[in-house]
Amino acid sequence: MAHFTSFTAAALTWQNFYLLVGTAAATLVGLMFVALTFGSSLVTEQTSPTARSFLDPTFNHFVLVLLTACLVLIPTMGPALLGVLLLLIGVLRIVFLFRIYRHMRAVQRTTSDIEMSDWITGVALPLVLYLALGVTGVGFVTCCAQAFNALAAVILALLLLGVFGAWELLVWMAIARARPK
Repeated sequence: MAHFTSFTAAALTWQNFYLLVGTAAATLVGLMFVALTFGSSLVTEQTSPTARSFLDPTFNHFVLVLLTACLVLIPTMGPALLGVLLLLIGVLRIVFLFRIYRHMRAVQRTTSDIEMSDWITGVALPLVLYLALGVTGVGFVTCCAQAFNALAAVILALLLLGVFGAWELLVWMAIARARPK
């Protein structure tokens, strides 16, 4: 396993990538607030659990991408600290994923509004990506040269999963708006 010789030099080559994905994530978080504002009339006491089942994972993906981009761009960040933080974030996201799972189970029991694709994109894929984030953190702690590539893959996958989740949310809002009152 190859190790990077200079973390700073390696991180510098990734600076534009993390500026780009961080900016995209921040923009998408803002757009989620706009979409939720426009669709707020659709979120009632009855639809709130379903809306949260779509909102929470998507919002969390975008925030995680933004946070990771910020961490990588900190000029004084070292590989050990970054690795430990990524490992902790991965573990915490897995713990919080159980809340999302419980939310989705409750919605499934009461409304049957959750499809198999929602389970895959809301729970299964995030679990795999959070585990990969933790492994990437270990890669940074051990100064593995492929850690930057692995982190980029995880971050891109989370960003794309968030985009897909945002699309699903908009479709749900359109269907909810079209339902007779």
